[in-house]
Amino acid sequence: MKISYIKAMFVLDFESSIKWRALPTFFLRSILGAQLKRICCVQRQSTCDECSLSASCAYSVLFESPLDTANEVLQGRNRGYHPFILTHGAFLNDGFGYHFTVTLVGKGIHYFPFIVFAFQQAGSEGVFSSKIKYRISELTDQATGKSLQGINLKTPQTQIFSADQAKMDSFESVSVEFITPARIKHLGKYTLNFDAISFFSSIYRRTTALSRLYEESSLDEISTDEKFIVPEKIHIAARNLKWKDFSRYSQRQQTEMELGGIVGRFILAGGLRTSDSSLLEAGRLFHVGKNTVFGLGQMNFNNIKS
Repeated sequence: MKISYIKAMFVLDFESSIKWRALPTFFLRSILGAQLKRICCVQRQSTCDECSLSASCAYSVLFESPLDTANEVLQGRNRGYHPFILTHGAFLNDGFGYHFTVTLVGKGIHYFPFIVFAFQQAGSEGVFSSKIKYRISELTDQATGKSLQGINLKTPQTQIFSADQAKMDSFESVSVEFITPARIKHLGKYTLNFDAISFFSSIYRRTTALSRLYEESSLDEISTDEKFIVPEKIHIAARNLKWKDFSRYSQRQQTEMELGGIVGRFILAGGLRTSDSSLLEAGRLFHVGKNTVFGLGQMNFNNIKS
């Protein structure tokens, strides 16, 4: 399993202080989608399914990610995992600034200039009902620390995650933190009471699908329907978790919606193999669970030294 990716760090400077009601990444996802559709949609059909350009359109690929239901990766589904992730960063200067990261994977890397232009357009037009303007004061390549701004926009350095080549250590136990709400299913339901199998399987399904959907060389790899085998001895030894909800306004459904998940820490114990550690690294890079384009599922992990 291989995934090529780029990570670009943005700093937005607002002309007024913002009091955020929810994760700013919810808002960023909304303005990004609206701007990309305005910029890229040339045929003006009601849905991307009716458009002959959907396979190459930045809005369609990034936000709709259409699939033939006969596809071999996510059988029966007509939408794939989206090839971008928003990662919550930090609030700056008493609400006048905000830092976040955009990750693009595989074929999605091609659309980086569209994302930057979309955020620039939204900032120049103003956001929210009060039309508060902002500018991108910093745009940095996470891999090199170098600025991407200038006369010509630069693309971040492409990095490679490979489950086979990742030089990860084996650990006896690991502390995992969900920084933003993670939506993980166990026995068909989103719950705090997931087990190690559900946790690892969630990362495995997501990263394998991203690889097979957006990396040409991954088309012949193992089916995402197969489960990752977690040794019985690996278990959740302790957990300090809670469910956290955020409200967001859905333009499509014209209503407020709750979108939440699990935050907090838990401990995986029982001796993690290098392959398990590699999956944890994939979760750190590409998030875990559902709705990662909203900034959900951001996680980190640390070895617990005996």
